[in-house]
Amino acid sequence: MMNIRLGRLGYLLRLFVVLVLYGIGSLLVAAGGKGESLNPVALVFLFFGSGILLLALLSYWISSVRRLHDMGISGWWFLLQLVFPPAVLVVCVWPGERGFNRFGPPAGY
Repeated sequence: MMNIRLGRLGYLLRLFVVLVLYGIGSLLVAAGGKGESLNPVALVFLFFGSGILLLALLSYWISSVRRLHDMGISGWWFLLQLVFPPAVLVVCVWPGERGFNRFGPPAGY
């Protein structure tokens, strides 16, 4: 069975990866969006940059839901992070539940 819980350290590491992906995607989109007309190279930059940004968003979503599950909270609370970004800090420092909870065994890291 796959563990659907994620500890604080694992969450922080995944947030770092998400930030790197977001930075790379943003740079590609910015490089592709310059100029009056879109040439084929600019379209490639926009395409790959948008794909990387989507990958960063999905990775952030999955990691946040797994972290919320470790805390014993429903994944729907992720929407609060989208509306109120400082809630990410709470998710980073709040300890997970010890032992088994309704989402499975404790996170290994």
